[in-house]
Amino acid sequence: MTWFKAINRTAQQIILGAFLFMPFFGFTQNLNIPLNQSFNVQLERSMLASEEVIHSSFKPILLRDSKHEDQVPSLNIRHSKRSWVAKRLFHDHFITLDSGSFKLTIDPIVNFEFGADNEFDARAEPSLYKNTRGFVARLQFGEKVGIESTFRENQAVLPFYLHERIRLSGVAYGQGRTKTFKDIGFDFAMASTYISVSPNERINIQAGTGKHFIGNGHRSLLLSDLSFNSPFLRINTNWLGGKLQYQNLYTLHQDLNRIVSTSTISEGLFERKQMATHYLEYAPNNKFSIALFESTVFPSLDTSGNISVGFNYWLPILFLNTIAEAESSKGNNKLGLNLNYNLINTIQFYGQLALQSEAINYQVGVKVFPYKSLLLQAEFNKISDQNGADLFTHYNESLAHPVSYEASEVVWIAQFQKNRWLTRTTANFILNDNVDVAFFDIRQSFIVNPSYNFTLHVGANIRQTEEFEPLPLGDIYQGGSSMLLNSNFIYIGLSTNLQNIYTNY
Repeated sequence: MTWFKAINRTAQQIILGAFLFMPFFGFTQNLNIPLNQSFNVQLERSMLASEEVIHSSFKPILLRDSKHEDQVPSLNIRHSKRSWVAKRLFHDHFITLDSGSFKLTIDPIVNFEFGADNEFDARAEPSLYKNTRGFVARLQFGEKVGIESTFRENQAVLPFYLHERIRLSGVAYGQGRTKTFKDIGFDFAMASTYISVSPNERINIQAGTGKHFIGNGHRSLLLSDLSFNSPFLRINTNWLGGKLQYQNLYTLHQDLNRIVSTSTISEGLFERKQMATHYLEYAPNNKFSIALFESTVFPSLDTSGNISVGFNYWLPILFLNTIAEAESSKGNNKLGLNLNYNLINTIQFYGQLALQSEAINYQVGVKVFPYKSLLLQAEFNKISDQNGADLFTHYNESLAHPVSYEASEVVWIAQFQKNRWLTRTTANFILNDNVDVAFFDIRQSFIVNPSYNFTLHVGANIRQTEEFEPLPLGDIYQGGSSMLLNSNFIYIGLSTNLQNIYTNY
């Protein structure tokens, strides 16, 4: 824990120094592209058609590494001849300081959403809403450094299936621990900060708190951004003229199980664990890439006290932890494979294989861009039962696929964008011997300000379940019966969309 505290203190000192001395530094792009699937469709299409080798499966990726900076509006200031008010509302970042030697942007993060669910009769609560306020600040200065900080404060009254899921798990769909708000609402908050340093073109080092995602699908069976932010140290190096990329990610996680405290004046600490992830990707050309994945969880604090973590945790050697921990392994090692093949400039096939203990999970998918503004995506995921021993969790949520029971999932996505109008439809079906879950979401958005993806939207999502055999309580999801709740939710809102939020399971 102490090394994470040291990193946070260092980041705070660097941020302070940046504001004091930034006029003396040159400018470069060392910030990450936001993790938001719908926001990055145009970028994905441009990278798919590129003649250059681009490593895009370990996300978030650096803006400079995308090699298509013009397709990332949230990190580029808009210069128009409109009035100051019109530019701030519809084109540029809310606050901008740009001297040529540094760039600072600050934007609001909001989600004012209102809706109704006809499945709410039992609760007599017709008005559902989300009220999110926050900010995102990005600072790029020097030839080597970028810093980003975000904060979100939320109050929400949610569809009943989400309400029950949160009540049972204690966390809000990857947005952190909750406390009760008024009678049936939830209050929760999330903050993140990272510093990104590039000593040269081959190396990038990042430290802070945030989320990561491996793969090109809607889901990831290796590492997903489904759960809450976690402290991390990430080292990315490129070799062989950029064809070989090696990433090392060290993260700190915790389970929301308190250790019994001997003190009567304080709560016990949560159980903690550390995870070391290594990812080696080779792309011989712009058409094909293959990557080897290894992730190992090391318990570091439980009811027995602090647990010593071996020095091998820090060694950036692929498969070393799997060998070193083989005798004591109890599901704390995961090995995997990630594949991408670009058939032509508009079609991408992708797949994953994940091995954990006796569980074998796999994914196959395809993305098609038949027109410049249209994405069609199909994906199949096969998930094995973890037998209740899955250590790859954080804040009571999975670090990979959201379900830990044996199931098959089919995902369909279609997105069309014309100028500032964006239509996105998602349908996914989770099939199990006991119960099937079908989820549909269609959203029509108008992008008010593309610089920070501020949208006015209206939509509907439908969740339907079908039970075939009696569902063992707690066997599939915490509480078991929460899997059987249906929803017909109609909503309208204003929101800043710079992250992925998963409720479709």
